[in-house]
Amino acid sequence: MPQLQNQQIVARQVERIVRQLTSLSTLPAVVADLLSKINESPADSDLLVENIQADPALTAKVLMLAHQEGVQFTNGPAIAEAVAKLPLTLLREAVISVKVFQIHDTGDDVDAKRLLPRKQMALHSLATACCAGQIAECVLEPGQRQTAYLAGLLHDIGKCALDEVMPKSFAKMVAQARSSQSSLAAVEQQHLGLDHAVLGKRLAQKWGLPEAITSAIWLHHCDAQTLSANLPDVDIARVVTLANQMAHRAGLGQSGSCDPLDSIEELAALVSINSDQLEEISNHVTQMIQTRGNLLGLQAGDQTAGYYTMIHKTAAELAQDNRKLTTASRDYLALSGQAELIDDFLNQVDENTSALEIAEVLARCWQKHCRSGLTGAYVVPDSTEPYVELAVMDRRGRLNVRTLHMPDQVPPVPEAFRTQASVLPAADGARWLTEQLEADFNPRLLKMAPLRMGDEVVGVLVFEAFTEEKPDTAKSDMPLSCKVAASAIAMAQAAGKHERLAERFVQVMSTLRQTRAELARQQTLAGLAEMAAGAAHELNNPLSVISGRAQLLADSESDEDKKQMLAQIQDRTGEISQIITDLLAFARPTAPQKRSVSTEELLAKAAETTSRQCGLRSMETEIAGDARQAAVYVDVHQVTQSVSFILANALQSYKGGSGPVWIDCAESLDEHAVSVAIRDAGCGMDAETLANACQPFFSSHPAGRKRGMGLAHAQRLLLLNGGDLKITSEPDKGTTVTVTLPKV
Repeated sequence: MPQLQNQQIVARQVERIVRQLTSLSTLPAVVADLLSKINESPADSDLLVENIQADPALTAKVLMLAHQEGVQFTNGPAIAEAVAKLPLTLLREAVISVKVFQIHDTGDDVDAKRLLPRKQMALHSLATACCAGQIAECVLEPGQRQTAYLAGLLHDIGKCALDEVMPKSFAKMVAQARSSQSSLAAVEQQHLGLDHAVLGKRLAQKWGLPEAITSAIWLHHCDAQTLSANLPDVDIARVVTLANQMAHRAGLGQSGSCDPLDSIEELAALVSINSDQLEEISNHVTQMIQTRGNLLGLQAGDQTAGYYTMIHKTAAELAQDNRKLTTASRDYLALSGQAELIDDFLNQVDENTSALEIAEVLARCWQKHCRSGLTGAYVVPDSTEPYVELAVMDRRGRLNVRTLHMPDQVPPVPEAFRTQASVLPAADGARWLTEQLEADFNPRLLKMAPLRMGDEVVGVLVFEAFTEEKPDTAKSDMPLSCKVAASAIAMAQAAGKHERLAERFVQVMSTLRQTRAELARQQTLAGLAEMAAGAAHELNNPLSVISGRAQLLADSESDEDKKQMLAQIQDRTGEISQIITDLLAFARPTAPQKRSVSTEELLAKAAETTSRQCGLRSMETEIAGDARQAAVYVDVHQVTQSVSFILANALQSYKGGSGPVWIDCAESLDEHAVSVAIRDAGCGMDAETLANACQPFFSSHPAGRKRGMGLAHAQRLLLLNGGDLKITSEPDKGTTVTVTLPKV
């Protein structure tokens, strides 16, 4: 329970930080090129559109601006229509407000040294958008095609946001996903309690992006086959899912995800695309990427100098505009009183504002209009949560969110608020709150007011009144602004519950794909076991008769040619019998007899077994790593046999068949397992061979080869012992097989 609560806290903190973003970062070359076009007189709108809709950050900013300005699209969201209807000065200010990601520092390409370069992320998003647009041309209605392109471009904004607000943690999660060859979304869920798809959806809702694009951002990692055809805009979500997989398979950019690719053919069948169309789209997209990548400077060198030149030029023009605005707004008077407070409050919240963000807005507006000192507000938490999140404005107007723990048996709402709506001294109503506030305030002047919706108190307002008497806005009757805020919080809480239920449902659907694949594998193994058992029963007796009769005939035969043919019959019947034995051992292995053993002892036994089986005096192996002496809990014979299969494969990758083989032992990231990386510098494997390496009877060798059961049997035995293996390889660069074994 404490672990779940901590994960919930982390998830809320991450979501709160991400939702504070007003834009994503883009590359200097993108902004410099776009500003040069905006500052031209007259500006070429077609070139503006081409630049904007090739960059996720600028596209999101323009769509958010269109939402804020109330732009009504004629036939679905389109950047061209937004650029045509928005003032050029507004576009220029929006471009300047977008953050710029620093890719160069003192001449060094900092971005290229990152584990997941920002240029590669931008390239992957652009490739997914181009694929989605081409697919949409074939299968979607005209009004949905531009939406599909924009959804593909923005599908990974959740990753960009995580990289923005917590770059070091995001890099560690990318590294973990890459080392374990697993889904980045699963790693994010493990560490943050939510993944980039959910964060991207909530960010899109916060920015007011179109619902179809928001849904595609949220659902693009779901099993497309399980999505109901009745879901709104499900066709666009499926198109983006297929486009994302095509971009991954083509190696266009990087996204940080390392999970196995879905079947392109199955996804294509869902959206009614045939193989010829897929090939044509792939060929066309490559040319599109090259053209738009060159346009945005993704392949160019350092564009920082050009960016600063354009910023200085644009800033000078904005200064002139600001002087005009200052002159025009001199007579503007500040809003005051409850009516002005409510108007200000309502202008800052909408249907996508969370309950905590509403509390932040209330605290900010109350301090501004009521001239209070320290001002804060919190939402009444769930009964299972022993803490409250207080949005607090200090006396200097700085906003902060504090997590305050409540003492046992103390309710978050003062008892007096359950029967009346009057303002209370905070020291009387919630001493636990005043004791944990680390800020400059006068405890005697700190007041509390309930945020009541009907008979329920949904939140509490806390403010420093600067006087012993109650101000006009805090009389015995609850101020109207508190009632409005309470209504907004109640609606946000109700919407939040529905959102979380929907997200949990989608998470279950996302795991269904893995469960279905595992079920199919288990059914295959069960069928294999049944077939092997039947084959052993039906074939072994006839094979024994054939082998025996061949032996008798050979003993009485004087013709050497015939004796040789009879000997071949014996050899082949023996091979068939061994195939059945191997298959039965793979499908129905014995239950493991686990015990504690050191990793180094296991590896030594495996090397000795491999040397003996391969006819070598010894292997060229080097065992290193801090976890060599770590104890693991496995069946020694089965795991030794598994590692021996892997070592034998490593030896076979060399022409001489003797090595060298490097073995590195390390603890896994969660410290519950030992990771053994077995690396060779042999011939390596291509993508097709790597994808099928653990399939029974698969071999890349031609006819007359071995049966190809080694890696399949190794993985089977490791899974029985609570372990697993992952393979990475490149042709002519060697292979690394990473074996995971559970620690004692």
